[in-house]
Amino acid sequence: MILRAPSSWQTITADLALILFLITAHAAGERAAPPPEARQTGPAETGEAALAVHRPALGESVTEWLRAAATDDRQMATIEIGYPAGSRDAALAEGSRLLDEAERAGVTARLLLAPDTAAGVIISVDYLRRPEDGTNLAE
Repeated sequence: MILRAPSSWQTITADLALILFLITAHAAGERAAPPPEARQTGPAETGEAALAVHRPALGESVTEWLRAAATDDRQMATIEIGYPAGSRDAALAEGSRLLDEAERAGVTARLLLAPDTAAGVIISVDYLRRPEDGTNLAE
């Protein structure tokens, strides 16, 4: 009579594969915080990657860049301006100018002003609006 082991190598391999899958799924679900030196500073700290990002110089025209970057009605430009203490009015004037350029380019835009240690402008384009026909793809 031939005796068989209560579990075969296939069962052991399947158990190990399941354990590996569970450990990998658990690790993939956790997001580790980036080290402090890798974190962005200033108003651009959004946590998500944008489709297009531009850091214009003060007074630079961005109309053509916005036309090229925003190619879909669901895309929206976000104009983020950081300003040091005492220069809020200048930052607001620059933000108004950039909003006017976005309007001329036919791109929907929003303006975010935030106090910061240094002045800086970042314009990002991303899918932030829902489609007009009411379909919600990949939500």
